[in-house]
Amino acid sequence: MRFNTQKYRQLELFIKTEPGETGRLYMVSGSARKMFQISQYRKWLKITVNPGTTYEVSAENCEISYAYLSGCEQMLERGICMIQDGRFYDRSQWGEWYDTPIRNQYHLSPPKGWMNDPNGFCVYHGYYHLFYQFHPFSEEWDNMYWGHAVSQDLIHWVHLPVCMEPQQEILNYPELVGGAFSGTALVDEEQKLRLFFTRHIGKRRDRTAFREYQVMTESRDGLNWERESRIIEGPEGRDFRDPKVFYENGEYKMLIGIRGEEHPAISLYKSYNLVQWTYCGEIFEEQKEEENFPLECPDLFRLDNQWVLTAGYCGHVDGHGRKNSIYYHIGEWYQDQFHEEARGLYDFGADFYAVQTIDTEAGRVAVGWISDVAKEHVKSPNGACGSMSIPRVLHIKGGKLYQNPVQGIYRLIRYPVYEGCGEDVEVTGIEGNTYYVKLEMEKPSDFRMTLYKWKDRKLYLEQKDGQCRFRTVGEGAKNILYPAEISDVTTVEVFVDRNVCEVFLNDGQAAGAKKFYQQSETGNFEFHVQEKGTVKSLVVEKMEGIWKQ
Repeated sequence: MRFNTQKYRQLELFIKTEPGETGRLYMVSGSARKMFQISQYRKWLKITVNPGTTYEVSAENCEISYAYLSGCEQMLERGICMIQDGRFYDRSQWGEWYDTPIRNQYHLSPPKGWMNDPNGFCVYHGYYHLFYQFHPFSEEWDNMYWGHAVSQDLIHWVHLPVCMEPQQEILNYPELVGGAFSGTALVDEEQKLRLFFTRHIGKRRDRTAFREYQVMTESRDGLNWERESRIIEGPEGRDFRDPKVFYENGEYKMLIGIRGEEHPAISLYKSYNLVQWTYCGEIFEEQKEEENFPLECPDLFRLDNQWVLTAGYCGHVDGHGRKNSIYYHIGEWYQDQFHEEARGLYDFGADFYAVQTIDTEAGRVAVGWISDVAKEHVKSPNGACGSMSIPRVLHIKGGKLYQNPVQGIYRLIRYPVYEGCGEDVEVTGIEGNTYYVKLEMEKPSDFRMTLYKWKDRKLYLEQKDGQCRFRTVGEGAKNILYPAEISDVTTVEVFVDRNVCEVFLNDGQAAGAKKFYQQSETGNFEFHVQEKGTVKSLVVEKMEGIWKQ
């Protein structure tokens, strides 16, 4: 691997060896030569380099999985420069890197590896910061790091250096598993950015032998982090994770998702200094489900003069076969208890999880992880698994949570490929398989949109007998129905982005995200409506990606 450091001052390498083996890394510049011995089976190596200098790096008995340059002026604007297969990929070349048939073009996804939960979503020093669960060594979940990206419009993102890694004992011993699990951010009165998150450590072959505890670290620039402190211990072998920290009525409060003694629950802790925390009981128990499972990624916020509590139902399967859904609960929050008045499904597509929200000038904005519940991911050279949703603006209307895409996403629309009010429409060869659909109907009628077709597999968005839903067809998709919790849909927005689509019904009354893997470089869209004369307008438009400069 030969490269020039340009304006960067640090090389970061993620190196793996076979368990029990020792690797060596050689680095040469001119007559200078260094050797690094790699004794951990997973190693994150940071090497200071000279700007504008050519280096050659070679590995012996180990493999470099992920490599990039960091540490330059204007890091938040420039981002990292990835090194792969003897080539550079800085911000101006990300468009080329991401341009494969199954890589998202306008959903945030990592350069490579695995992504899951959004973490630490916040505004700090004029940037939106989004951290996320990250595994740089493969496209599968494993020991958790934290990736990091920033944006100034919630649409275009800049990749920054990895900021957290698993505990050293996990990196030393392959039989252990865990790392930096999910958490949230808080900007304190001194304008420090504090991250609160869960540390997990357990045994790979025994899922009951684990411990989870909460930690805190802080930064003054959003890039460099002080030593973390361990602040709350969890019980042995009991789910206890994903802290949500906020300030209210003169004290700091932390919500933690747990598997309770009898029911899924959310616990509350309080602090006056962010260091010493006191347990204050459970603010919410899910007693409407017979099984006991952990609640994950809790969030609590004020919205349109009401309180909203959200959580992921980990391991829960609903009556339609959907797994790991998120539910929202609307109600009152007083005397440190949440009193539910209404509830609903956050997303009807089943591939949306671990949502976090923040207040912005546009209102309360949510970002969730676009997952792969059906486990249909297709691996590819230098590929990635997982992405983030289009940011959604939230409102409450009539006791329901409404969600609409942030306005910035519409600036990615480029040109129409169909405009009209046809009742049987087929559009083929949509460039890049990235497109937007807007359907408006005079009155409700049964319809079917074909959003994906690949070999024997299809994904439909359809309304039948007044019920709107996703329907999957073909091997692997298992012919599952994904119904929305509304009826009589007359307005539909669809965002197709190669391997994922997001749908918004009746101006945000329901939202759904669904994965679909295919290898086509072009998109195809079909539409049929049952009752003639009901289509007011139908538009299909090409969308561009966020990585091209």
